[in-house]
Amino acid sequence: MIAQNAAVLVVVLPLLSAPLVALIRNPAIAGAAALVIAALDAVLATLLLCQTLDGTVISYHLGNWAPPIGIEYRIDLLAAAMACLLSYAATLVALFLPVSLQGAVSPGDRPRLFAAFLLCLAGLVGIVVTGDIFNVFVFLEISSLSTYVLIAMGAGTDRRALTAAFDYLILGATGATFFVIGIAFLYVVTGTLNMADLGERMATAPKRAILVGSSFIFVGVALKAAMLPLHRWMPNAYAYAPAAIGTFLAMTATKVAIYMLIRMSDFVFDTPGEIGRVNFAALLPPIGLAMLLAGSVIAVTTKDLRRLLAYSSIANLGLMLVALGLGGVAGIAAALVNLFNHAIIKGGMFATTAAVLHRRGSTRMEALAGLSKDMPVAFGLLVLGGLALIGVPLTAGFVSKLVVIKLAFDQANWLVVGGVLLTSLITVAYIWRIVEAGMLAVPEKPRPRRDLHPAFILPAGLLGAATLGLGIWSEPMLTLASRIAAQMIGTAP
Repeated sequence: MIAQNAAVLVVVLPLLSAPLVALIRNPAIAGAAALVIAALDAVLATLLLCQTLDGTVISYHLGNWAPPIGIEYRIDLLAAAMACLLSYAATLVALFLPVSLQGAVSPGDRPRLFAAFLLCLAGLVGIVVTGDIFNVFVFLEISSLSTYVLIAMGAGTDRRALTAAFDYLILGATGATFFVIGIAFLYVVTGTLNMADLGERMATAPKRAILVGSSFIFVGVALKAAMLPLHRWMPNAYAYAPAAIGTFLAMTATKVAIYMLIRMSDFVFDTPGEIGRVNFAALLPPIGLAMLLAGSVIAVTTKDLRRLLAYSSIANLGLMLVALGLGGVAGIAAALVNLFNHAIIKGGMFATTAAVLHRRGSTRMEALAGLSKDMPVAFGLLVLGGLALIGVPLTAGFVSKLVVIKLAFDQANWLVVGGVLLTSLITVAYIWRIVEAGMLAVPEKPRPRRDLHPAFILPAGLLGAATLGLGIWSEPMLTLASRIAAQMIGTAP
């Protein structure tokens, strides 16, 4: 029974549980409830993944109304893998979320934060499992509204969190408006909102309406994906939100936007690498290279570790866009390898940064002085993540960059090859700043040796181990990404 209804339960469980968690007055019980719900959601997502590994596509009709009239939840291998990523990330973050909120959010506000956290999870999972394009917009708004609240709750320690939340609200609302206007254009000319049906009717629809509608959709997704120059909201959101929330957003928010870009181009419009009749894929490599360069250069000059990692994320998102823009099954597979690996790498680094913030009260570079002696495990995990971002062999980051470079090399795209290699050298510069601060800088006053709080050990350790493990044994990730890409394009896996 549960396995048969997992497609809808994976959304309904956190969605309906959120208001109940908000009513719990004891913050410790509310935090434990959020953890249990996230873990159960991970179990449901795993069931979906197991059911779709053989190429099966699950079609769940809400209210027994058959599509295209009724709303359909459509889960293929990509949707199931994304649901796993989102729910696993939520579970790992929920492990240290209560501890990380100490001193940052008042006890009375924490149950409401846990509720917003579950709403955000429900919205993000809903985006990836729904087969209805208007439902994508609805779930996008659920996740966005809860994210604004989560970021604003960082104001307990830094009032700039309010400004960050307001910036994200304005830009997020703008992106959502563009997205829903694009949906309206497509609905007017096709008369359907079901994505599979929409893809079939697109061939006979007026090209001009498709062009306008798809352009609006692209801009809306680009803003959510923090594409240059629409990235303004992301660095402040990551830096000033509660540290655990920043970790969750780094692992999920922009990854779902990249998922939406892949889904819209290759499923709805049935033109791999294109949206509508416009080859937006031609824009992705230059935009991605600009993000790679700009994000890496700004990260070198940043004085706060969380902002440094945020600008690094912009660079890594650029690498995903470059891979996607190279086109075909190999391009989608390379983008997915980067998406999953980056979520793991950056999740581990942000989780470790949250642990440092919990111990030291700041993530500015000067606050990292002596970190290698006082918090050697945390320092080691930061260095491991940094090596992965550089692309050092035996790390997941090396595999991520290698698949893009190999694809660009096969296409004789030397600009992409040179751009990826150049930004890897720049990455060495800003990772060295972390190493220099932690090993060579002398703290102003002696600090007691207090390493990772127990709540951070499991999530940070697991993500660090995965960063190393997926570099040493990369075959499962490469195989999964290739199978997903082949299924989307419609070729034999």
